[in-house]
Amino acid sequence: MTPPETVLDIGIFTDDFYPESGGVSRSIQLQLQQLSAAGHRVTLFAPDVHLSPPPECRWEGVPSWRMPGAPSFLCSLQVGRRLAGRIAADHPLDIVHSQNERGSIFLAAQVARSLGTPHVHTFHSNYVGTHRTTPLVSGLNSVTYLDWSGRWLRRLAGTTGGEAILPSGPDAAADSVFARRDWRSLARLASAVDAFTSPAGYVIDSVVEASAGTLAGRGHVVPSGVAEAFVRAERKRQRGPVTRFLSCGRLGPEKRVDVILDAFGRLGRDDAELHIVGTGSAEGALRQQAARIRHGKVRFLGHFDDADLIAQEIADADVFVLASYRFDTQGMVLAEAAATGTPILYCDDRLSVGVGPENSLLAGHEPAELATGMRELLDAPERLETMSAASKELGRRLTAGSMRDNYLAVYRQAIAAR
Repeated sequence: MTPPETVLDIGIFTDDFYPESGGVSRSIQLQLQQLSAAGHRVTLFAPDVHLSPPPECRWEGVPSWRMPGAPSFLCSLQVGRRLAGRIAADHPLDIVHSQNERGSIFLAAQVARSLGTPHVHTFHSNYVGTHRTTPLVSGLNSVTYLDWSGRWLRRLAGTTGGEAILPSGPDAAADSVFARRDWRSLARLASAVDAFTSPAGYVIDSVVEASAGTLAGRGHVVPSGVAEAFVRAERKRQRGPVTRFLSCGRLGPEKRVDVILDAFGRLGRDDAELHIVGTGSAEGALRQQAARIRHGKVRFLGHFDDADLIAQEIADADVFVLASYRFDTQGMVLAEAAATGTPILYCDDRLSVGVGPENSLLAGHEPAELATGMRELLDAPERLETMSAASKELGRRLTAGSMRDNYLAVYRQAIAAR
């Protein structure tokens, strides 16, 4: 328990429906649980629609802007001086922590300015990666919202500083013609807060580069921790003649589950099966694609609300497959798969949390290359046993407590700087 003199009042701001089952909300949920259990006073500020109040801390449903029926990632907290002033009056926060680049970062900035307290922000998303799957919408976002959002945030926060630049490194523009522009926009946002974090080192590095190095001391890599449900999960399914591959996540184009299905179809093996957990906009097309696969079984298991059920499904798989490429920051499901002791097949070399040479296989991002990886693991049952043990060992180090301590260090550094 934290001594009374070091207890912090922490405000967590998010635009996402809570508790949505995506990686960002799972990360926030762990923060709330861990910080509260350590004795800190935590308040969640989330949209007042679809809000399930967290039992472990205080909370407030905030008015939001959204079109009826729009998904969580299109919801935004309302922003205004009167709303921010009322929140500041009701909640004497020591630190303000925003988790999305929509309304929450602007409302958090206004609240922090009213209170005179530091503002920390976490970049969970890789905007540059969205150009690969939704180029038209992402390109429009780059030249409109992202372009002016940093300037607006600086005005709201009352901050001044050097202008962000277009990064010149060879990797900065690898994903899109808009990539350099996006990193510059994120650097402008980062320049308006006291500290910023991301679970991905490449995000921090790219933002710092786009600031010409001026933000080097304010960026911190904080990997998202793993819920206890995944750590305690034990395999129940007996190993047998059929190797089970598993995909778990949102069924949207950015997750490239269609590539997993393509690879599985190319595999052409009756001693393999593919389980798919999740729902999303691409589900109908994915089911049609799966129906054309001649060898091996494909099962769509739908959406799981219970973390224990998700953890058990992952633990019972022989190989966890993630095909997203240059999109995820951490890929939280990789850490969760490692914690359950499941071998991993993935294709994004920038992902580093939960994967290593002992517990995972890095394949190329094309369907044929992913199929080669599947075949390699399918024909090596002894290797899968070794990889499973390595995953369990690696997963033990990805604790929620470590994430909590990292965030507290960032909070205290920002408070001391103020």
